[in-house]
Amino acid sequence: MKNPFTYSNIVTGPYFCNRKKEQEDLIEFIKSSQNVLLYSHRRTGKSSLIKQVFLNIKQHSPEIGTLYIDLYGTTSEKEFMARVFQQLNVLETNTDKLLKLLRSSIDKFSFQISVDPNTNLPTITPAFKSADESLVLKNLMELLEKFSTKRKIVIALDEFQEVAKYTNADSFEKQLRSFVQQQSNICYIFSGSQQHLLTAMFQSQNRAFYQQAASYPLKQIETKHYIPWMKKLFNNGNLSIGKANLKKIVEQFKNHPMYIQLFCFFLWRELQYNSWTNETINIIERSMIDQKHLEYQTLWDNLSINQKKTLKLVLINDGQNLFAAEALIIVNIKTASIVTRCLKSLSEKEILIKNGKYIIQDLLLKKWLALNA
Repeated sequence: MKNPFTYSNIVTGPYFCNRKKEQEDLIEFIKSSQNVLLYSHRRTGKSSLIKQVFLNIKQHSPEIGTLYIDLYGTTSEKEFMARVFQQLNVLETNTDKLLKLLRSSIDKFSFQISVDPNTNLPTITPAFKSADESLVLKNLMELLEKFSTKRKIVIALDEFQEVAKYTNADSFEKQLRSFVQQQSNICYIFSGSQQHLLTAMFQSQNRAFYQQAASYPLKQIETKHYIPWMKKLFNNGNLSIGKANLKKIVEQFKNHPMYIQLFCFFLWRELQYNSWTNETINIIERSMIDQKHLEYQTLWDNLSINQKKTLKLVLINDGQNLFAAEALIIVNIKTASIVTRCLKSLSEKEILIKNGKYIIQDLLLKKWLALNA
């Protein structure tokens, strides 16, 4: 049987762990066309949750159209619009109908239409050479509005914080908002992991998207939901693991979806050849850390000496009391102002996050630092 655990891809169906309450909440937002800001730390399953919700909609509410746009890596307004255009085939799979709709909706700029060899669906690529970007955005948003006159639509803009990094971000946000707030039959899910950017976009009064979406922070999956899910998948492969040991795995990785998936992936492979022992968890964890050694070593080498000291300070003090004189002495930092600057830069690099205290966001990196730094 194929290993059912995956850590590098979006998961849905039986491979997706619970989050029933979150699914119900998002579907309720969608049905009422309420825009949502979905955010959490990195690799906690936001994209999988969205895809699972879309799968449920396809199965139980097919009258609702779903559009998922991954904005990760986009660097400009043009790339944003291109990503959306390229996914419109999901809302209209008939090439002739899509082409007719495009011709009746798009004004004063050209586009190319081709067929995706993997899906056999039409793919649209707008030509920006002689077109004003504002005009392209206007046509795009009006086209989405036309789709929504026939049926309710939900559009997920994943990694939406990328928009804040565009050169003309402020202007683009204002233009985008002017269309979004008029689309009464479309629900937008703005999803992302860089909380400081998203907070600024949606909670700062001087930003275009101020209070334009219901805030929905994605919390941890509770241990009681992990246990039956893990047990079922292992049982399907005739691998029996006691509930107490499954609980230890969840606790070892602080209920973090990606690392639990990663651990179970290695555990599944390990149990094909060896039986469970008291050392199994530690052996696999060390294997996981070793696998990431080169990546973490490179990250560490690229930090300044004061950033390294500050990271050690966070590790030693569990992210608290970082400006105490005795704490600074331990890591040989001269002034608290140095710590302040380094905390800011490490947060911008997404190495640290602040949630009451400073936390090393990557749990495996924290374990690697404890062994190597």
